[in-house]
Amino acid sequence: MKLNYTFLFFVFFIVAFGQEKITTVPLDSIPKDNKVFFEKNNQNLYYVTNNVFYKKGTDKTISYNTISLGNLTHVDLYNPLQIVLFYKDFNTIMLVDSQLNETHKIEGNTLDEIINFDCIGLAIQNQLWFYDYLNQKIGLYNFNTNAYKYLSIPLTHKIVDYATDYNYFYWIDDENNGYRISIFGKINYLGKLPNYDSIQILSNENCIFKREEKLYFLDIKKNKEYEINISKNSFDKFYYKNGILSIFTPNKVINYKILLP
Repeated sequence: MKLNYTFLFFVFFIVAFGQEKITTVPLDSIPKDNKVFFEKNNQNLYYVTNNVFYKKGTDKTISYNTISLGNLTHVDLYNPLQIVLFYKDFNTIMLVDSQLNETHKIEGNTLDEIINFDCIGLAIQNQLWFYDYLNQKIGLYNFNTNAYKYLSIPLTHKIVDYATDYNYFYWIDDENNGYRISIFGKINYLGKLPNYDSIQILSNENCIFKREEKLYFLDIKKNKEYEINISKNSFDKFYYKNGILSIFTPNKVINYKILLP
């Protein structure tokens, strides 16, 4: 059988070189110096050193520390005026203001009905998203009234990654299925996501993920991947917010300006 080598070469060219790429513009880099960085925004840098949470501005650095609660497990900076700190070892959530003054303390073990907190995030109207890892339900907790409600039935698969905003809780299960639930309890299936090493869900329509030392932007609805050009071939993790992409290497954090499709 005679092969059409011109056609085969054309197909190879499309597969190998046809994927669209997103360019980035380097902004700055910051030495890590044994710090665990979370975010840089509005000239403020947020990081943890020796389990102490810091906010470094242009003129001063402030900190928040509560030794009695063990390791700081998760930091939610969705609203810098109301920062959420989660200490899973003691099933405790702390809310602090922009000056890192404590405003609320929620202890899951002291509630009338114990909540085993996990997957914490800030929601609308003085509420927190949470996942109870024992009863496997997603819910909302009002930190002003101490009232809470469950929005979902028990999930049948483990949550492996999640993200939150004021109105939605997004998650990916152990079979790479993506979902979101609204503050009213409506669940939407987002689709089957590609294999990845780490991921950040941005919305029901897109996400950024790392696979084999490369970074990709995914349009979930179109099932279309774009490779993101970055200078580092090896990095630990990444974080995107408000047009800034932060790449965390073993020695420093590199910030890029990026325009997503």
